[in-house]
Amino acid sequence: MDKAQAYDSRTISILLVSASLVLLANGVYTAQLFSIQYGAGAAAAIQSGAYNNTVVPALQFVAENAGVLYQTMLESDLLAGIGIIMFAVALIMLAHGTSKYESFIRRYTPMHGALAIVYIVMLFIIHSAYQFTLYSSNLYVTYIALAICIFFDGYMEYRMRRLAAGRTGLRGINIDPSTPYANMIRLRDELFGSLSGDVRVVDKHFNSVAMGNLHRLLPEGKSSIRSLGIITSPDMLNAGFESDYRDMRQELANKGMDFEVRVMDTKEAEAQHERFMLDDKSAYKIPPLNIINRKSEHVVRMGHGDARKRYEQLANKSAKLENYLMDVSRKKA
Repeated sequence: MDKAQAYDSRTISILLVSASLVLLANGVYTAQLFSIQYGAGAAAAIQSGAYNNTVVPALQFVAENAGVLYQTMLESDLLAGIGIIMFAVALIMLAHGTSKYESFIRRYTPMHGALAIVYIVMLFIIHSAYQFTLYSSNLYVTYIALAICIFFDGYMEYRMRRLAAGRTGLRGINIDPSTPYANMIRLRDELFGSLSGDVRVVDKHFNSVAMGNLHRLLPEGKSSIRSLGIITSPDMLNAGFESDYRDMRQELANKGMDFEVRVMDTKEAEAQHERFMLDDKSAYKIPPLNIINRKSEHVVRMGHGDARKRYEQLANKSAKLENYLMDVSRKKA
């Protein structure tokens, strides 16, 4: 999500917070109003029964409907509770930063929308059981707040799905070994061109050839990629790898992109057979980058959370290329 989209979403979140606050206030007010009316009605009924008096006309209606008022009072307490949860969810969406903001919106917007629907149902139940005029003027504001919640919850969910479909519409790329050039163009346009943020790759066969292919696959000009992180194995560090790495790191730095290569230890490399790539939003299983355009394979999506967890585990057990090479030199000396 770019800055304009994030700003737009946060503006909508402010509207949802405001609308949720109105619903919370309505729930609390409703609970208080019914509690007062139930208390007055129950007291009047008890007093009239004890002293065999006639209830004064002002309290006669609430005294006769004390049972209904009690049930409605409990329902209004639930209404206030729903309002509190809606307000809390809206605050979470507003308070969260732009980092992973879209995943937060996708997680909490359906929750907020579902609560708004439950709120409408509870409001209908309350007013179908007991009609009163003191509250009717406040209902217009409540209806407006509910309309804002339903509309913008639906709109944000729709827009996030559109954004996800536009960015991750890739459901799979079949790589045809007979068309290596076309494969590179398709991979760049449909996959690598959609990456953004911090891109991470786990490929134990990542060597100088893979580095060259990666450079060709990166979009030309300004990119949404903030940094590149590669995890490879010690066996891939051929004679020209360090020089190629330094050249590519400098070129990417000139474009404002960080580039880092980490090296797994031999034991981890032997156990790591899966190759995958992820950015801030999506993750993919990929062929080895050194033959990514020449191997008959299928690029498919995978679980982003699982990919990130696995990458972090490998990163914690690996060493930066510079540190690894220094350690190797010390051992040889």
